Amino acid sequence: MIMLTNQKIHSVINLKFNKEDVSFQKLALANSDIPETLTFLDDTKFISQINNNSNITGVITTEALAEKLDGKEVLISDCPRFDFFTLMNVISKEEYKKEDSQISETAFIYRTAYVSDYNVKIGKNTIIEPNVTIFADVEIGDNCIIRAGAVVGSEGFEVKRTEKGVLTVFHDGKVILGNNVEVGANTAIDKGFSFRNTIIEDDAKIDNLVHVAHGVTIRKRALVVAGTVLGGSSIIGEDAWTSINASIAPAVEVKSKGFVSMGAVVTKNVEEGQQVTGNLAIDHHKFMTIFKNNLRNNS
Repeated sequence: MIMLTNQKIHSVINLKFNKEDVSFQKLALANSDIPETLTFLDDTKFISQINNNSNITGVITTEALAEKLDGKEVLISDCPRFDFFTLMNVISKEEYKKEDSQISETAFIYRTAYVSDYNVKIGKNTIIEPNVTIFADVEIGDNCIIRAGAVVGSEGFEVKRTEKGVLTVFHDGKVILGNNVEVGANTAIDKGFSFRNTIIEDDAKIDNLVHVAHGVTIRKRALVVAGTVLGGSSIIGEDAWTSINASIAPAVEVKSKGFVSMGAVVTKNVEEGQQVTGNLAIDHHKFMTIFKNNLRNNS
């Protein structure tokens, strides 16, 4: 890990903290759980979260917002978002390392599949079917099946609109699959960031034509059915179910044994054991009551 010093920051974005000897362990967002994190602030809705997060010790922000921060080292910027992600791109690429891929002797890989020759691990008895693409920065456990045409480890879609232009953010994280995971045909799983990998836990099953965005977590035994779209950093809990063409918004959690009905658009957390239905999704029983009342009133 590169220690992020004031001098290093200045060399990349031509800005400096007033405190000369300041340094940080990690670049991450407002919810960081890593000590000595440097983040950015350009929206008032994150002020409280940053102030209450002791892991965040430095903030790139505007002069106006800096006055609302408590006990943080502050670097003043006229475009905090652009400067933060520019810095992240440079540091991530400098820290990125390549190691030879490690593939178990008992894994079976069809000859038309592509597996990166660096930064891939594939466990025992795992099957990689025809025309699968396994990019770098992917770890696959034992007894998994990656079905035909799936893409694992693709670059996530993290694009920032800023006053200084559009900036594509480099993904320095991984996709990590546990044991006994199945990934359906033509499913795409994006890799995450070093502060939030994309994780598919043991015994999770993913159907065909599913999109798993960066930083998603799919917990043990969850079932993700065809056409589901999982937004970045969303969480699918243990034994949860998402039905055909369900859409889960970024950072939303479907908790343990939650059930998302066919075609539902989920924009807020689904509680443990709850079923949600509709666009925008609400509790299934409430949805059906409203639906029946509407039918009755219009008959």
